[in-house]
Amino acid sequence: MLSGRRSKSVLLLLTTSLFTLSNPTFASERVGNFVLFDQHGKSHELHYHKDAEAIVLMAHSTSAKDSAKQVKALQKLSDKFASEKVKVFLLNADSSDSRETVRAQTEKLGLQLPAMMDEGQLIAETLDLTKAGQVLVIDPATWQMVYRGPVDQAGKTLQQMADGDTPKFTEVNMPAKASDLPLASAQQIEQREQISYSDTIAPMLMDKCVACHRPEGIGPWAMTSYTMIKGFAPMIREVVMTKRMPPWHADPHVNEFADDISLSLEQKQTLVHWIDAGAPRGKGADPLEKVGPPKSEWVLGEPDLVVEMPSFDVPATGVLDYQFFEVSNPYPKDVWVKAVQIIPGDPKVVHHAIATFGKPEDPSRPVRPASDGNESNSILQDQLMTFVPGNEHYIYPEETGLLLPKGSSFFTQMHYTTSGKATTDKTKIGLWFREDAPEHVLRHYVIANTEISIPPQEGRHQEGAYVEFHEDAVIYSLFPHAHYRGHASEFAVRWPDGREELVLSVPNYDFNWQRYFRLQEPLEVTAGTKLIHRTTYDNSPMKDSNPDPSLTIGWGLQSWDEMLYGGVSFRYKNADAKAPDILQFRTDIVMGMLDFNIDGKLVADEMVGETGEQLKKMAVWFDADKSGGLELAELKKMFVTMAEEARKRRAKQEQASN
Repeated sequence: MLSGRRSKSVLLLLTTSLFTLSNPTFASERVGNFVLFDQHGKSHELHYHKDAEAIVLMAHSTSAKDSAKQVKALQKLSDKFASEKVKVFLLNADSSDSRETVRAQTEKLGLQLPAMMDEGQLIAETLDLTKAGQVLVIDPATWQMVYRGPVDQAGKTLQQMADGDTPKFTEVNMPAKASDLPLASAQQIEQREQISYSDTIAPMLMDKCVACHRPEGIGPWAMTSYTMIKGFAPMIREVVMTKRMPPWHADPHVNEFADDISLSLEQKQTLVHWIDAGAPRGKGADPLEKVGPPKSEWVLGEPDLVVEMPSFDVPATGVLDYQFFEVSNPYPKDVWVKAVQIIPGDPKVVHHAIATFGKPEDPSRPVRPASDGNESNSILQDQLMTFVPGNEHYIYPEETGLLLPKGSSFFTQMHYTTSGKATTDKTKIGLWFREDAPEHVLRHYVIANTEISIPPQEGRHQEGAYVEFHEDAVIYSLFPHAHYRGHASEFAVRWPDGREELVLSVPNYDFNWQRYFRLQEPLEVTAGTKLIHRTTYDNSPMKDSNPDPSLTIGWGLQSWDEMLYGGVSFRYKNADAKAPDILQFRTDIVMGMLDFNIDGKLVADEMVGETGEQLKKMAVWFDADKSGGLELAELKKMFVTMAEEARKRRAKQEQASN
């Protein structure tokens, strides 16, 4: 069994650089971290596998002469050390390959291993991989390379590690017949050294980064000169290679989205190549020297109405309950909202804010959030927007709007987190109005599962839920939300004929950056279509943000709990279509979170958790067709009956008290 050789590694990992800029051809150099998506669209981070005893990477190209033979040999190597903590990957570094071609080859050969797609060849260049079939063995105890060469001799190094030895770096020449990887030519490499900071790099940074990295911006440092970029160049390279920045996490192979702030593949190559060339200043003016604070805190200029929430004192430390504020709408007439922006008084302590509006609450009871699940008018309040870092404003689709009635109230659910320093927050909501009524009402729906249960120590656990559209609709945007243990998230539509189509994939979900992903082309769906939301959680010790991997985690409001929560903004194609009433809303939510096989019927095995146990007690009475489960209409009838019984009890209690 591979022995633990980790005691010497902790200090080394703390003192080594973030990322090796030059090619790590010597064993003394640390292999830097990176994130890549595989042939199935799953995300893989090299340094995530810090508990492994060895990591094996093999350069791959489906068009290489001996590609199939190399892949089979790698699988054989993986099988040999299956009982050990060895992580084995293909690293596809052929830009002519696609996920489809790699997936076809690996499936044909029965390969169970992930093939990380190095589409820009930046990882292959950094690791100095030049031949298809070339294998690297990396020791996670030091993140140093201990072997480079053909796959058939890598086993010797792995066996040494299995025997508890610390191997010396070994390099074995590749066979002469090994295919070259299609890397950059000498001419292309020479051209990289001529990349212009003034004409190429600075404009790219202004377009993709400066909105946050500017004076008074939310970025931790401001891009105000070449000197700043030069100083932060190693960090820029590291966050680009690990896909942390820019903070846009949608898979570019699944759909296209508006307001995409990600770097294109070509932009990533250009930026990294410029940094690897020493980040040369070159000739020309420095456009970044003109970068200053934002001209206005409001993205669309002065709003038509600014609503201020009550001041709230946030202590330096501790855990705070959600705060629910109600503010009367001061506007004297009905208006249609076309855009919203939320500005926290202190962004360091505002984790999220959900702004809704509706009828004034009964002053005899506390204000509740719009998604609390209670039978009150608050559950059907219209949502203006949700503020989270990365989602500060929402401009509604042109043909839509929300009617804000005079005499209504604004409701805001505020989640505050302490920052180590006492402060006072006074959040503002800015609204812009349309001059005329829109053709369609913008609607918002929630896909939630309050019965999630994430086992302890599990690295990849998936939960899901769905909502069914009862009318033809047009979907505009999607919002995935999880907490610290969120690893990946997706939305898919299941058409009435049973076909399923992925419409948004976030393979490397980042709790610190959440946003509505607005489809470049709105998606039209027919009545009976189900929108499915799935999230994969990481409750293992390898998840750096995991508060406690020893616990079974369920639904909860605080960030150390978890949520499966998906938002969707849409409109009905029929402008006169009505939103579901509260009982239909409740029926849809419960069906969507418990109907595991998505067949439109709840059976006993699916009635889990507190909600399911309540349903089991009454299901037999409402299974009208005796099918052994509850269809949607039967489930709604149950809720209608329960609501009527509750109404009668309240009336009886009121009569008795009078």
